[in-house]
Amino acid sequence: MNNNRKDKDMSLRKRITAYIIIFIISFSSVWVFVPENTALALTIKAEITSGTTYLRVRNSPGGDIMSDSSGNTIFLNGGHSVVIKDNSNSAWYKVKFKYNGESYTGYVSSQYVTEVSDDNGGGDNGGGGYVPDVPTSDVDFESSISSFPESYRPYLRHLHDMYPYWQFKPINTGISWDTLVDNEINKPGAIKSMIYCTSYAPHYNWRSTTVGYNIKTDTWSYFDGPYWYAASDDLVKYYLDPRTYLYEDYIFVFESLSYQAGMQNESGVEAILAGSFMSHAYPEGSPYTYAQIIMSAAEQSGVSPYHIASRIRLEMGAEGGICTFGNSTSYPGIYNFYNIGAFESADGSAALNGLAWAASEGSYGRPWNSVSKSIVGGAQFLGASYISLGQDTLYTQKFNVTNTGNLFWHQYMSAVQAPAVECLTNYEAYRDNNLLGSTMVFKIPVYSDMPSQAVSKPADSGNPNNYLAELNVSGYTLTPSFAVNNKTKYSLIVPESLESITVSARPVNGNASVKGTGTKQLKKGTNVINITVTAQSGSTRNYKLSVVRGDAGSGTNIIDDDDGGDVVAGSKGDLNGDGKISAIDIVKIQRIIVGLDALTDDVLARGDLNGDGKISAIDVVKLQRHIVGLELIQ
Repeated sequence: MNNNRKDKDMSLRKRITAYIIIFIISFSSVWVFVPENTALALTIKAEITSGTTYLRVRNSPGGDIMSDSSGNTIFLNGGHSVVIKDNSNSAWYKVKFKYNGESYTGYVSSQYVTEVSDDNGGGDNGGGGYVPDVPTSDVDFESSISSFPESYRPYLRHLHDMYPYWQFKPINTGISWDTLVDNEINKPGAIKSMIYCTSYAPHYNWRSTTVGYNIKTDTWSYFDGPYWYAASDDLVKYYLDPRTYLYEDYIFVFESLSYQAGMQNESGVEAILAGSFMSHAYPEGSPYTYAQIIMSAAEQSGVSPYHIASRIRLEMGAEGGICTFGNSTSYPGIYNFYNIGAFESADGSAALNGLAWAASEGSYGRPWNSVSKSIVGGAQFLGASYISLGQDTLYTQKFNVTNTGNLFWHQYMSAVQAPAVECLTNYEAYRDNNLLGSTMVFKIPVYSDMPSQAVSKPADSGNPNNYLAELNVSGYTLTPSFAVNNKTKYSLIVPESLESITVSARPVNGNASVKGTGTKQLKKGTNVINITVTAQSGSTRNYKLSVVRGDAGSGTNIIDDDDGGDVVAGSKGDLNGDGKISAIDIVKIQRIIVGLDALTDDVLARGDLNGDGKISAIDVVKLQRHIVGLELIQ
């Protein structure tokens, strides 16, 4: 899965404005003639009264119970939006509503129907209503996003073009970006974000080199079994930035995780469970499918069934395990579909820790000695422990910036990519049930002093180790003695009669390259030799060796074999063809942009560094980043 959505096509689509004209016939002091035996056509917005559960709909006043198109009984719950079409019968109201993505008209007992004020412009009041909000005008929409930073707005406008009923609510956290980053990056004793790595997908450049990493041996410590490592600061920053998710599918990390009757249904749950052991399946000994149990858990807990299903799918995987089948030898007959209490440990016993918690007497219906008790109890845990405390989106369950009582802690997930993975299952459930056009609310955090542009995803480009394991000058000893650490400046003094020295170096990681070694001619005075280590990932580290020949006051000679990087003449980035990437190439590309130099096919091939088919300021930035060692031009 490509999580980097920054290269999606952001060209805005042509707006399509839907005009819904609602005629309201009202009575005040004006007499309106109504022919005898003719009823006025009503369109009164209403909802099923809060707290109501399993309300049946009738085909006629007090008549047969209505079923949906699949033959299943229709049940409405509190908050489900309806439109009253006829209230002439005081006991039974004729209502129109949506259920599992389809429109129905039937009769419900009037005592369970509450009219809804239109003062706030309407809404579906629970996500299942028949009449959605009228799309706002451009002026109104711009006003609605005015509290977002300017860098958010192009993304939100694009989403509004596609889905005019979507609403974006800024969550002003009162937290600065630097404070957020400082509290969420991994630190010794506080591993908050991890990345899953295998021999086939090692993700070396996504692993932290500040926590759990030994630069001398080029080895990482794992934090939960042999595959979970501390995520790098840059990767954490990428997933912290809300702008990372402002796309059609990833926006669902900000979707409210509360249950919305009528908007979320059993078929959507089955879409999430497809391909897993739970798909259209019954737990052993249960008369209900996994999807039906999940729907029941949603109604009892107030948590979105799509969130429940995707959380279980993410935690348990497609095949399940000892937490789903009750076959643990340590805790037989115990289930934990959410891995609640499964804290990380180096020996990989997190699952057993979770089963121990599920086996204990306590809240949420424990012990969880059945599939149903685990799924329902776990949903109640999510509702009470997270959603009701303000952590009601996937983003805030991973990065707690809303539950001020436990700010930056009380975070459900440790996998840094978990929200981005889990939100896709929710998006696909809505998409597959043709519900993306419905009114939805997305709660998006805002931080002060954010970077002006969205944080870029670090390249998954190889081992980042750019340290030297050895640095020697034949026949001499460096000051201070060389050691593998963060020190990069060394020196030595040689006789005035010595005209050259031989410098040798070896990187810690065998995939890194070293430039600046070999035989170096010395002038009298101070000679500065630059040695550059380029890691497999492209990151660089510069070592400086100061060699004094005779009197240091005789001048300084810079011996620099790596002033921007030797390349094959005429290759990418080498605009002037001198075999180096340097500031001269930046000047060349700037002259092309402003039209002072001609753009030939050959120059385009060397200067189009981001592969978009043109020369632009982006290519200037990539040149600059290469020169200062932040990025490697391939």
